[in-house]
Amino acid sequence: MNPTRERIGVLGGTFDPIHIGHLAAARAAIDCAQLDRVLFVPTGQPPHRPAAAASADDRLEMTRLATAGDQHFGVSDLELRRPGASFTSDTLRALHEVHPNADLFLILGWDAARLFRTWHEPDQVRRLATILVVTRPGSGSPQPADLEAAGLGGKQVIVCVDSTPDVSASAIRRDVMSGRAVDGKVPPAVQQYVAAHGLYAG
Repeated sequence: MNPTRERIGVLGGTFDPIHIGHLAAARAAIDCAQLDRVLFVPTGQPPHRPAAAASADDRLEMTRLATAGDQHFGVSDLELRRPGASFTSDTLRALHEVHPNADLFLILGWDAARLFRTWHEPDQVRRLATILVVTRPGSGSPQPADLEAAGLGGKQVIVCVDSTPDVSASAIRRDVMSGRAVDGKVPPAVQQYVAAHGLYAG
């Protein structure tokens, strides 16, 4: 380990809304790979998913509110400022320019990592960052054969087995739309923001 190089985790997502599962995955990654900090990167328009329910500005502000209390967390609006589809390889290249003296670690839940082979420029992604797979509730822990099938065999892949909360943004949106409480599923500041701005209310 080179002590002169910062170890930065990169956690991308629509964060629609950001929830306690995202924060727990970031903390697990910090502990697992001795990261100095984690950058949360709200996605612009992911090429493989429908548009987010909340606006880019709202998702960015919720991410800032959720991470404000932890000195090891930061937020980048890099993808939101870039027009067109958001590809991870482009984001990692841009982050290397901003942080030339850092080693990057791309944090993925296993549900996303298992599709890695189908990504845009997967070989470039692996060249630009160490892949850090955080297990998610219900998805199990990937075995070597699973990683190989996903295009994540060999070195430069870290599997972080940790128990993270079983929370999903889609379920939170449904709860809000139905008038059900989301206490404990999102940080209080995010819960207040959602209510104050009428997000996901249908």
